[in-house]
Amino acid sequence: MENGEDIRKFIETMNKSHTFASMLTKILAVVRNENSPPQDLYNLVSHDQGFAERVVRMANSAMFGHSGQVRDIRHAIIFLGYERIKSIAIGMAVLNVFKDDKSFDVHNLWMHGYEVAYISAAISDTISMSQASESFLCGLIHDMGRAIFYKKDPKKFFEIGTDDNMFEKERELFGCTHAEAGGWYAEYAGMPEDVILSIRYHHQPSRATGNKTGVSVTALAEALSRRFSPKIEDDGIWTQEHDAIMLEFNFNEEHIISIGQRLGSLRHEIDNFFK
Repeated sequence: MENGEDIRKFIETMNKSHTFASMLTKILAVVRNENSPPQDLYNLVSHDQGFAERVVRMANSAMFGHSGQVRDIRHAIIFLGYERIKSIAIGMAVLNVFKDDKSFDVHNLWMHGYEVAYISAAISDTISMSQASESFLCGLIHDMGRAIFYKKDPKKFFEIGTDDNMFEKERELFGCTHAEAGGWYAEYAGMPEDVILSIRYHHQPSRATGNKTGVSVTALAEALSRRFSPKIEDDGIWTQEHDAIMLEFNFNEEHIISIGQRLGSLRHEIDNFFK
């Protein structure tokens, strides 16, 4: 049985090596500077054409209602707003950290993240949450701890599965859960505290030490993802905590059906985004 400290050290190694995308470090430095104008993010992202194209492609998603209208980063900021583009840019930079992983299973893992991102944003809109853009980001990268497990030891990763005892298996094989690993990664990267909390507690929202609403949104979105499109990558195990969140948000079956229908209309887009 491994010690969770091994995963911490592995993340530190990623942080210090070329594997850790420099773009993520630069974007987070801009985001952390409260006095940084939108022009700084525009200049940074525009400098890398390949990365800029991916951000624009995400910005053109039908989920944001601007499909085909966004031509470049400047237009993206105008159409979607600075906060939304910050979240998209961070999300794309995280995906770039793991871009060398060509496994079909990891491909599906990121598709799962995209689905949870959309559902998180939809829930945030439904409950009129003030930080809907951050909800999208948290949903997109909530399971990056599983990508870390895969990167460290693919064989052990595939032994885990996503049944009800997956967390026990994660602790047995890696010494920690993927939520803990993802939280550590987010800390080392210097991500906002609310994002760190959403990643760390998305399976145990009642234990969150802050950002209770944001964490609950990510947790509920993941559980609904398994209902909408069940596949092996969906690890949103429904618990009594989700029932409590539904009551707290005044969320009902009509809301769920509406979000599920809209997600279905995006299925082709999601499938093609990672190809």
